[in-house]
Order: sequence, then C-alpha cells, then structure tokens
Amino acid sequence: MKTVRCATAMIKALEAVGTEIAFGYNGHGNWALLDAIEFESNIRGVAARGEDQAVHLADGYARANKGKIPVVCTSVGPGNMNIAPALANAFFESSPMIVLAGGGSTHWLDRGGIEEFYRYGPDEWIQSVKTYSKKAAMITRPDTAVDTMIRAYKTAVTGRPGPVVLQVPFDIQHSETLMPDADEVRKMVEICPPGPDNAGIREAAKLIAGAERPMIFVSGGVRHAGANRNLTELVEGFGIPIATTTMGKGAYPENKPLSLGCIGRSGAGHANKAAGECDVLIAIGTHFSDIDTGGWTLFDIPGKTRLIHIDIDPEEIGRNYPVDVGLYSDAKLAIEALIEELKSKGLKSDRFGAWRGELDRWRGDWQQSVQALRTEPTTPLRYSYVCNTVGKVINEVCPEASVFVDTGHLLSFAPAFLEQLRPNFHHCGFFHRMGWSLPAALGAKFARPDQPAIVLMGDGSYLFSNSALATAHEYDKPLVVLVMNNGSLQIERELMQKKYGRSAFVDYKHEQSDQMWGPDYLKIAEAMGAQALKVSDPETLEEAVRKAIASNTSYVIDVDIDLNSEGYRSVWYPYPDNFWTPRHELKKTF
Repeated sequence: MKTVRCATAMIKALEAVGTEIAFGYNGHGNWALLDAIEFESNIRGVAARGEDQAVHLADGYARANKGKIPVVCTSVGPGNMNIAPALANAFFESSPMIVLAGGGSTHWLDRGGIEEFYRYGPDEWIQSVKTYSKKAAMITRPDTAVDTMIRAYKTAVTGRPGPVVLQVPFDIQHSETLMPDADEVRKMVEICPPGPDNAGIREAAKLIAGAERPMIFVSGGVRHAGANRNLTELVEGFGIPIATTTMGKGAYPENKPLSLGCIGRSGAGHANKAAGECDVLIAIGTHFSDIDTGGWTLFDIPGKTRLIHIDIDPEEIGRNYPVDVGLYSDAKLAIEALIEELKSKGLKSDRFGAWRGELDRWRGDWQQSVQALRTEPTTPLRYSYVCNTVGKVINEVCPEASVFVDTGHLLSFAPAFLEQLRPNFHHCGFFHRMGWSLPAALGAKFARPDQPAIVLMGDGSYLFSNSALATAHEYDKPLVVLVMNNGSLQIERELMQKKYGRSAFVDYKHEQSDQMWGPDYLKIAEAMGAQALKVSDPETLEEAVRKAIASNTSYVIDVDIDLNSEGYRSVWYPYPDNFWTPRHELKKTF
C-alpha cells in the first residue's frame, strides 16, 4: 500500500467520510495539516481571523448543514488556548466538529519548546479541554493516527453530537503512514442511531391518549435528528399543541394555530400558562434549562403534569424533573414510533379541541397585552419593535434565511417577538458566548450559500467578533448584521438595578466626562468590506432591512436602541435574598 504523510492520511480519511470544509488559522504547529487540506484534498479550506472564530464558523456550519461535519485546524500554545470559550459554546450547544490542533514535536516534550504546556507533565494542553469537549486526545503514533481520528469522528456524530479535539504533534504530522482505504473508513463510521424501547412507546402513547391537556415541548434535539417533518405529523395528526425553547424555535411554524411559540423567561404568556396547566408533557430533545423553565418554576412536574421525556442523551432524562416515561432514543425514530402507536389507538385530531380552545383564548389575551411592544414606534427604538419588524420582513422576503440571534438583552425579546416559520433559527441557548452569532452565521452561509444569513446582536457582542466581516468579504459570503446600539450591557444593567438599586461595569463611558461613548460601528463595518447605515427612526427600519437583504453584500445596520425601555419578561427568575431557600419554596419573583 502507498505511504504518505500522516497529516495527508488523516485529511484523506476525513474526505472519505464526507467532510467538505475546514476552518483554520495558521500557527506553525499545524503546517502539514493545512498543507494537506489546501493541496492534497478536495476539502475546502477557509482561513478565519482567529482560532475562536474558526470554531464558531464550524458551529454555525454544523447547525445549518446536518450530516456534514466540519473540521477546525488550530496551531499551538496560545493559538490552541484561543478556542476555549468557543469550543465550550459548541460543546454545550451539541455542535459536532473535529478539531485538529497542532503541537510541538514529541522528541521535545517536557522541555518547554513551541509554547508547550509542560509545567506539570509533557504537553498537557489536551487535559485542559476535556471538560468542555466530547472527547480529547493526543495522537502519539503515526500508525494509529487514522484509526484514532475515525473513532473521534464516530464520537462527534453519535449519540448527543459534539466537538472532539485531537492534538497532532508536529513530527507525527510529518511521519509516514499508510494511505487509508476510503471504503474501509466509511464502513467504520456507519452507525444507525438508537431507537426507542417498544414498551416505553406503548406507555407513552397510553398516557397521551388518556390526556385532556397534552402539550409537546421541543428543543434543538429535533433539529439534530432531522425530525422536523415527523414533528409536524405528530402535532397535526393528533391535534397536540406545541411549544419550543428558544433553541427549538421554528421547529414547527409559529404562525400555525397549534403553535404556542416559545416558553421560558421571555416566552409567550399563553405558552407559559399552558406549561403550568398541561396534564401530559411530551418533551423531545430538551434538557429543561433555567431560561427555558423560568428557573424551574413553569412546569408543575410531578404534581399536575406527567412527563414523557425523549432524548438522545440518557443523562438528561430525569436530570431536572422525574419522568413517567423516559425514552433514550434518536428523536426522529421515537416520533415515528409514537405516531404509529397513537394511530393504532385510533387517536383523532379533534380529541383535544376543548384544550385548544382554552389556549386560543389565552393567546388572544397575551397578544393584546403585548401589541404595543410589537408595533408601537418609539425613538430610540425598542428591541421588541426591532424583533417584530425584522421577523416580518424575513417571513415575507426570505423565509428560508438562516437567522442568528446573539445573547444579551435580545434574549428578552426574540423568543416572543421574532416570529419564525422555518427550522433555520439559531441561538446559543445554554452557554451564551457574546459575539458567537456573527461568525456562526458566516459558517451557515458556507453551508447554505443560496439563502441570506441574518444576525441580530448587541453592540457589546459586535465588538467581540466583527472581524468575521473581513472573512465574509474575502470569501464573498454576505451577511446582514443588525447591531442593537445602546452603549451598555443593558440586560445586566436592568437586572442589577432591580437587585441592588444600582449597576456596575455595564455602561460604556468616557471616564473624565462621564458621557456615554462607543466606537463608530459603521466605520468598523466599512473597514471590513461591508456596507453600513444608521437607523434612528423606527419608520426607516423596515426599508433598511429590505435594502440590506436585497443588496447581496454584507450590510451592518446600526440601530439606536432605547436604553431605558424595560426588558420583556413573561416570568421572573426566583432570585431570593436568602440563597439557602429550598428550590421548591422559591416564588416567581425577582
């Protein structure tokens, strides 16, 4: 058999399993890997403007392109350390990728060469990422490198997906090994997803058929499984109302009567009320986080509500609520089995008509209560108005667009006010790294180049990652970025004021003058190759968004946001004065 560089063999193996793109940053420890990607494979190489951005690009790509696992290639020492927060973000958001990290030569180990992590043992950088990656290992022999990587690939894509990190020392990259056989490599990673237990499916169907007020509750696990069509069949075939987390937003069109929208801290009022009143909850691909449950105050489990919990990760079943039926399964296979069992029981779509009528009344009351937030123009603008307007334009002009919403005060508004009709909404719903959305949207643009990629982010987040616009310009991948400009970390400002009557480290000010200040975000955008415009008048917002989408070039819209408008809350977190108060005694107050 032919022998090649180990770096070449590893990249050819990734090519064999369908890898199409690699995001990387050159840092001398990864030269052979980068060389193999660029000159010895058909994998497209994309040079990011930082190692963390390379991971965010891969994160967005993986979310937007199910089944195509991206590669990230980082360097050594500080370059590898740069990925830490981005890698953690991908890990907690279950985004699969292979990270190939460079390292110094093994014959230099424990001598402190090439930025080695050596104080407590020979290069121990890999130990530092094990708590926020699905698997992490150093390759120490060229003849086992391909097998190690294929096992890493299987780890990334099976069960709950996530990033896997392999550190490849410089001499290992350049050592010779056998060229892998493409067919053998493919056979090593072809694994069918786990299906549900038949007895569990029968018990779950029995609970649903006997319910009076059932509700489906889904998150990102449905997207990971590619189960959106199956979910629609379950919802509409049996007339069961559905609510989502922000991560699951768009899994079922939010303009349909059976959709309740998002639940949680800033969810729809009627959805949150339904969470507390349902008698059977079918939870699919969700881990019941604090934000999605209002600090675990919305659901009455196990009191009023019986729980059916379906998840690919058995560790999440029963983590926060006791279950009546826990199904360890791929979401798509479980939904398919549940549909067939419910059909066999003769369950009809009109079975829960009275419950749906009650939900419709609650929906009408809530919509009336927030109508002014959605549509009333103010100067400066309000987040709720911006989210409602942007959602309206997207659904009219480009409903298949990839939509990315960053963390911060947008979490107080986008769940309830940005209506989503397609499963192309993306949000970092657990780890919430600021600035994630801009490079992640660019990754999605590589995955779905024919659809617009639209970002909503705060001014603080924009400063974290605006250099991704340079990469967008270099690769002709236009982005539409709306920057909510209020000169502050507004969500922290507001909540600190509520808790302490004052706030700290939140406003961007010039120290001597005590005047609010911020850089010129438009000039930053233009310097990165984007067009830019300012929106201070609510009447011009819709026109600006339409213009940006139609331009087919990167566009940054700097939106003046009212610093003093209160964040929307459907339920308040239980922040007690005494933090030793038992959880079950906490109230739905700040």
